[in-house]
Amino acid sequence: MSEEYRRSPYPTFETLRRHHPLFYDARLDAWIISRYEDVTRAFRDAAVFSSRSWDDQLRPLVQHSLMAMDGEEHARHRRLISPAFQRKRLTERISSSIETSARQLVRAFAADGSADFAEHFSRRLPVRVIMRLLGVSEDNADFRRWYRAIVDYSGNFDQNPEVTRAGLAAGEELAAFLDEQIRRRRADPGEDLISLLCTSEVDGERMADDMIKSFGLVLLAAGGETTEKALNLTVCHLLDNRLGAAVPTEERLLDRALAETLRLTPPVQVITRVTREAVTLSGGSLPAGALVFLLVGAANRDPARFERPDTFDVYRQDAEADRAFAGAAQHLAFGSGRHFCVGASLAHMEITTALRVLFDMLPGLRLSPGFVPRDVGFVTRGPQQVLIDFPPVPAHATR
Repeated sequence: MSEEYRRSPYPTFETLRRHHPLFYDARLDAWIISRYEDVTRAFRDAAVFSSRSWDDQLRPLVQHSLMAMDGEEHARHRRLISPAFQRKRLTERISSSIETSARQLVRAFAADGSADFAEHFSRRLPVRVIMRLLGVSEDNADFRRWYRAIVDYSGNFDQNPEVTRAGLAAGEELAAFLDEQIRRRRADPGEDLISLLCTSEVDGERMADDMIKSFGLVLLAAGGETTEKALNLTVCHLLDNRLGAAVPTEERLLDRALAETLRLTPPVQVITRVTREAVTLSGGSLPAGALVFLLVGAANRDPARFERPDTFDVYRQDAEADRAFAGAAQHLAFGSGRHFCVGASLAHMEITTALRVLFDMLPGLRLSPGFVPRDVGFVTRGPQQVLIDFPPVPAHATR
């Protein structure tokens, strides 16, 4: 909780990995693990490391969610959810929507010659995509308000009471809205995600309304903020490493840049688990019932796993982009094992499509002279401001 840590957690991560790979923090009443092998073990060994810790954090907002499930309950609901994300017509429609929305957002500031990318693009794109995904009209101002309040709530680690109140109120309003949407889709399904979840069936079983509603809330609380931060971080890395000019011409550069961003500066730095039984890791033994902080940001920079781990390298051979957005990913930004993020492929499509539009429409894009991105956050982390400059593009040239 120190100011030094807030400025940059990575020196602390190095100290923990090297000298205190299993560290008990009395203030948090939690055990902290930081080595790649230990964090990977905790993700993959669901029999020992339970996800029920998410219930304590998310239940006030989303009730019982997929993220907090274990064992057969988790497997059953994941089998119902995963196919919906793989429906060709849904992904094609969302891909087109991402490109259209990205062009509209860039067009709004292209003639200005400068902008705050975070404010004018990355804060706005995820809510548009989620609305399209759920089949919500883009002129629904309430949904946009709910989205912002829920994203702020999910990042409210200072426990600001006003942010908490607004987030919970938005959650209640959104839950009522989703109840009505689910009722309509049950009666008349379409091609949106809610409809696909309503009609998804495995071994004669369908998802209950409460679980569909919970998933919609998690999509906003977890998916929106992380995508927003990943957009900001990837743009900063590309521009800081003078790779922007190569984006329109170098095939798969964006895939590699996003994969390396997720490894070097994962938007989610910390994930929690609870031990079901005593377990031994590389740094010692954990008791049963222990709250465990998995330091994803530390594991992704473990020199025992990655060469030159503190260097941004889009051509890295020990974390290939081909595997970065599926269960075989070598970085841990999306988790690992049974709880690998179900929306990883959607996040990949959204971010790379949007950034391809950005660099295509704004040749000469760079970080504003003198601007240095500053990452903030404890559990989730990324810059809140990304100031960019570019040669102004007349409105008629962006149509």
